[in-house]
Amino acid sequence: MSMYGHPAYTRYPHLKPGPTDAKYTKWQKVFAWRPIKTLSEQRVWLKYVYRRERIVEWTPPQFPEGAFNRVEYETVEKIIERKLAGTS
Repeated sequence: MSMYGHPAYTRYPHLKPGPTDAKYTKWQKVFAWRPIKTLSEQRVWLKYVYRRERIVEWTPPQFPEGAFNRVEYETVEKIIERKLAGTS
C-alpha cells in the first residue's frame, strides 16, 4: 500500500508532495580531494564530507531541464546540527 493512500491525504491533499517539491538522496561519505563549498558556506578540502543530490522532478518551461537539481556537500557536525534544529 502506498504511503499516500492514508485517509488523511484525502482530507488534506496539500500534505502530499507535489512535482515541484525537492527529493533528496541519502548522505554518502566522500573524500574532498579539491576545495568544495558546503551548505553552511564553508570551504572544505582534504577531509571526509557527506554528499547528497537534490532532485526536482518538474521544472517550469522557462528554465532548462534540471535547472534546480544540484549536488550538496556538508560536514558531519553541520548535518547533526541541522537534524537537531529540525531542518533537513
